[in-house]
Amino acid sequence: MKSKILEILEKNRNYVSGEEISKDIGISRAAVWKHIKKLRELGYEIDSKTNEGYKLIKSPEKQIEFELERMLDTNIIGKKILFFEEVDSTNNKAKQIALDEKEGAVVISEIQTSGRGRRGREWQSPKGGIYVSFILKPNISPQRAPQLTLVSSLALVETLNAIDGNLNAKIKWPNDVLIKGKKISGILTELSADMEKINYIVVGVGVNINTDINSLPETATSLKLEMREEISVKLFLKSFLEHYDSVYQEYLDGGINQIIQRWKDNSDTLGKNVKIMGINETYEGLAKDIDENGALILLIDNKEIKVYSGDVSLR
Repeated sequence: MKSKILEILEKNRNYVSGEEISKDIGISRAAVWKHIKKLRELGYEIDSKTNEGYKLIKSPEKQIEFELERMLDTNIIGKKILFFEEVDSTNNKAKQIALDEKEGAVVISEIQTSGRGRRGREWQSPKGGIYVSFILKPNISPQRAPQLTLVSSLALVETLNAIDGNLNAKIKWPNDVLIKGKKISGILTELSADMEKINYIVVGVGVNINTDINSLPETATSLKLEMREEISVKLFLKSFLEHYDSVYQEYLDGGINQIIQRWKDNSDTLGKNVKIMGINETYEGLAKDIDENGALILLIDNKEIKVYSGDVSLR
């Protein structure tokens, strides 16, 4: 109801009577007043005059979750959004609430004080980035959970390239997204499951949106640096969440095969001679393919070897 009232106020530059609003959306004038009061608490400046009604004076700069929920056109993702200016980790926050939340809930923050990457490494979360964690509950076996990293990286790459085709964003196996060879995003997928049943999957995606060059290592970039303009975080999130919803729905309906093909089409790793530093071993060979769970298939001395994780560099 708050969204509908806000839409009415936004469309009218003049005052709108409480009676007119109540008729338009089918609630009492007292209920209209309660929703106006709530909108004011959210930071919307709404003037009221006797016998004239209500007028929207100013919207808050930061009501991302409420604004996004109004803007989004999705089936699963973003039906509930929790936004924080600062958290220790969006993945941690998502895991704390995952069992009680419906699938598709999203945790978003501008700053992480204890962000993590693969293998528990510290993830730098400088100002200007946006950090998003998705709560997913697909009806798949736990063994297939790594497929969600493929889904997530593809959704982000397709978002970036839809924003500007000249970005030519690519996926670096296993979980990074690059623009012109520089990292703009990393993905961390975490699983809670019993032997045969997934409780939830949390996928964390950190993206350098408006991060300045002084806050980034030489190997990284941001959307602002590449496009040479300040990026609307709200509009980026709208695009990303809608792309994510589309790719995830496609995955649920049709499985991983189409996702994998598009992932390959956007890969920065396949077809190159690479060196992979694993936990206990180092591999060198031709990155030939990925399997259905995202393992990299290396060709080494005419033999195919599957590698499930590691740090990739070009030979």
